[in-house]
Amino acid sequence: MYLTRLYPSPKTKSETSSGSFSFGSSVRGRLVLPKELPYEVIDSLKYLWHRFSFTASNIEFDICNLSSENVYKLVIGNGADISLKKEEEYAIKSDSSGVTLAAWEKKGFINGFKTLIQLICPNNLAEGEESLYIESVEIHDSPSLNFRGIHLCVFPDSKLSTIEKAIRLAGLLKLTHVILEFWGTYRFDCLKSLSWEGYSYGYNEIKPLMNLARSLDMEVIPMLNHFGHATASRVSCGRHVVLNSDLRYAKLFEPDGWTFCISNPDTRKLLSAIREELYDLCGEGNYIHLGFDEAYSFATCPECRKHEPSKLLAEYLNYLSDDCLSHGRRPIIWHDELIDRNDFPAPKEGYLVANGQNRGTSKALDLLDKRIIIADWQYGYLDETNPTSEYFQKAGFDVIACPFDNNRNIAALSVSAKKLNLFGVLLTTWHHLPDYFPKLPAAASMLWEDENCRFNQNWTETASLLRMVYDVAGDYKTAGWSMQEVDG
Repeated sequence: MYLTRLYPSPKTKSETSSGSFSFGSSVRGRLVLPKELPYEVIDSLKYLWHRFSFTASNIEFDICNLSSENVYKLVIGNGADISLKKEEEYAIKSDSSGVTLAAWEKKGFINGFKTLIQLICPNNLAEGEESLYIESVEIHDSPSLNFRGIHLCVFPDSKLSTIEKAIRLAGLLKLTHVILEFWGTYRFDCLKSLSWEGYSYGYNEIKPLMNLARSLDMEVIPMLNHFGHATASRVSCGRHVVLNSDLRYAKLFEPDGWTFCISNPDTRKLLSAIREELYDLCGEGNYIHLGFDEAYSFATCPECRKHEPSKLLAEYLNYLSDDCLSHGRRPIIWHDELIDRNDFPAPKEGYLVANGQNRGTSKALDLLDKRIIIADWQYGYLDETNPTSEYFQKAGFDVIACPFDNNRNIAALSVSAKKLNLFGVLLTTWHHLPDYFPKLPAAASMLWEDENCRFNQNWTETASLLRMVYDVAGDYKTAGWSMQEVDG
């Protein structure tokens, strides 16, 4: 391999003395498949090979859709004999005669290819004299968690090039799901004022990002906060995407505008229309994220005040769950309105996230549809104990642990998710996305590996991976992850 390590590190990797496999500017690989790979996936694999071979080599595939073993297999050169165990997702073997990649399913094959390209090393990159090689190696690999997601926000200040870079890097690092949350930045047909004038994008501008994620074998999860954060702006900024455009829509929200008014039928009708548009934008999938965090002003309007907050919340959530499931999607919600901080001991270090004590909404948990997935965003947990995830799990819910940008927090929740056999882990980036790029390879490895991967982030190797997956063609403004060299 060319860099100091593979990202994410495979379960087992052994180097042998069978000589390296050498190749030049043109490579042919034989694909033996039980079913066809989508053309966009094939194109993505070709792009990755070209970039990781320093643009000095291209690969073409001879496709045979006949596999009696029901195995996805790539053979380059004469191939190398390889054994694939049932518990493994993929295996790679290379020697002087060639390279073989084998996997049980499409996702394993694509993940194996993402490892394979990182094994490419250059000998000569001069035009007309291209020579590259893959050392003799054997790899057997499988992930520790099946759901390995990342949450990306599209703010009015975000650049689509930054979002694209994040998707490309997350795809290389074998994350399985990507959530795109639009903060007043997507132009919905159902209501014009749901987007900021001059700071939003249309269907044809965003759809390519969805297609890109799918070409890297990631499912796109649509998201819109159906409860708090109804302003589509951060609370510290004082903006409201709808009400700064037209105050006539005030009754869709609680009096301060921060929370949706869930007792208003017009609110539910609008949110239903938004979900329909997001389903179309994101394409087929199994989930939708409904938000539900930090609903500080819940049940403060004259109508909502007539109801017990916990029962009103449970009725609303179960209504949403039924509707989402009727479209084949399980709802995901943030956890914080469903627990009371007084029920959990404060950690020795860090902090506990809980908001259910504010309006008594923690009592809603016992009334909820168990098909709802709880996204437990405990950003202050810095060790491997995770009592809130275990609490939700024992209550009968599937749980996704959601760390933020502290390496100890990411490691702690990753280990906890594996110990508790949680549904998965969702990395969150929020307004820190540019600063998150250097952390992403280490974070993805923590999600993938059995062992608690605590290696320090390597900024230079992250930069190397990023320039491999995203071609800026010499453009300073889209290179790297920071917007500027100098502060102020």
